[in-house]
Amino acid sequence: MIDPDEIDFGAYMRQTEPAMKVREASVFAEELAAEFVPRTYTRSTAAMHSTKLGRELEHRPGEVTVWAGYNGHRKSMLTGQVAVDLCASGQRVLMASMEMQPGRTLGRMARQALAASCPSRRMTDEFSRWTDGRLWIFDHIGRLNPRLCMAVLRYFADELQGQHVFIDSMMMVCASEESLDEQKQFTTDLIRCAVETGLHIHLVAHCRKPQDDSKPPTKYDLRGSAAISDQAHNVVTVWANKDKARRVAEDHNDSSALDQPDAMVTVEKQRNGEFEGRLKLWFDHATFRFMNDRGSRVEPLMTIQQEEIQ
Repeated sequence: MIDPDEIDFGAYMRQTEPAMKVREASVFAEELAAEFVPRTYTRSTAAMHSTKLGRELEHRPGEVTVWAGYNGHRKSMLTGQVAVDLCASGQRVLMASMEMQPGRTLGRMARQALAASCPSRRMTDEFSRWTDGRLWIFDHIGRLNPRLCMAVLRYFADELQGQHVFIDSMMMVCASEESLDEQKQFTTDLIRCAVETGLHIHLVAHCRKPQDDSKPPTKYDLRGSAAISDQAHNVVTVWANKDKARRVAEDHNDSSALDQPDAMVTVEKQRNGEFEGRLKLWFDHATFRFMNDRGSRVEPLMTIQQEEIQ
């Protein structure tokens, strides 16, 4: 737990100017060679392994990914599963969910990790032990000053050797939709912080309220400054199929509705990757998990004694 009342972030808040570094090109010989080595997808790759998205979008060091969608379309649910996948890959993750109490955040993630709708106390204790060295929580509810937010990111990178930070959401840091300059500056600072520290920063953002939410949003629907999508390395939109949910609620045997996906995840932008496109996913309400296909078996994302998974 990272408690803003117990940690002196002053030194990190004073780090406002990047160090100027001019080097001979040959210094980067290893990085150059790595650009031409075929990528190998392994379980340790920083990606969302539990869905097909992991094959298409890697969360590389020094980048910012914006996860955007309409209000109520399960952005936080999806990013929670991404975080669990990263933890399972041995990555060090910080969740800064300023809209939800830590227990609620961990409750959702435990259900996803354990593939259990109501984990027993023994299972939640096992989950808590499993998170040691993998998962940290920023214990703060409500709006966060942008400078303090940047200080928390640098503290996590420098002091705890962190690799991924999830900020949920942008409106808790830049509260006003009219403060376009503040949003642009914050996005610029996030990019700089990611590059300087090697963090991969995941930023949850909202899309403008639509007249009709029956169609997935695009990166042009992000609420606020266009700089958010322009500067970010990756932009992913999340859309829930509300029409399907309504039809299934009215008729549980509506086969045509059941065959439709529950969600659409679209990689709108990926600066350092090849894939941009739309992926269909299904949702398991019991475990809060997104899946590749309807009726897929939901397996635990963490190692635990199988007899506990009932």
